[in-house]
Amino acid sequence: MQTITIPIPSGVKGLIFDLDGTILDSMLLHHEGYNHALAPYGIDYPKDVFESRGGIPTKDTMRMIEKDYQIKDFDIEQALEMKRLFVESNLDKIQLISPVFEIIKDYQNKLPMAVGTGSNRKVVDELFERFNLSKYITHVVTATEVAQYKPHPETFLKCAELINVDPVDCVVFEDGKPGIQAAKTAGMKVVDVTKYL
Repeated sequence: MQTITIPIPSGVKGLIFDLDGTILDSMLLHHEGYNHALAPYGIDYPKDVFESRGGIPTKDTMRMIEKDYQIKDFDIEQALEMKRLFVESNLDKIQLISPVFEIIKDYQNKLPMAVGTGSNRKVVDELFERFNLSKYITHVVTATEVAQYKPHPETFLKCAELINVDPVDCVVFEDGKPGIQAAKTAGMKVVDVTKYL
């Protein structure tokens, strides 16, 4: 058994994971996807701004970008489709983040686990299939299933409900500020995985 380098808080009864940037090293690809979709408008979306919005669904992020840059005649649906196609055609660039995946493997059948992500159900299903994640985690809450997104706690509260663990007994593994805030608001423990990657 490999040494787990990311600490697990003591006494937790359920593990909840963000997906992009936590289980999967996919954030660079998503950033490239935004810039691909925004290129027709002459926009270079800054990486630090992109990272600060991690966990917020793409459509909401596109609306923020429209406001940030005061884009006239912004076709959000077309931009969303361009980004989606770019990401889907480059899924081979995505890798598992080993230290986090080691936790998932080590705690399989020991503690209940769930994924709470700002990505939509279709993309998540494709990624789960590609990386065989459903072998380890069956409970998943995506942007498709919630009314309010990170930093609102709904995503993680639904995860806790699915795994039947009280929120105060859950730990969330996250890489994004909105997700970390969502976990804290939900009353859960949180591990910022970026400190260990």
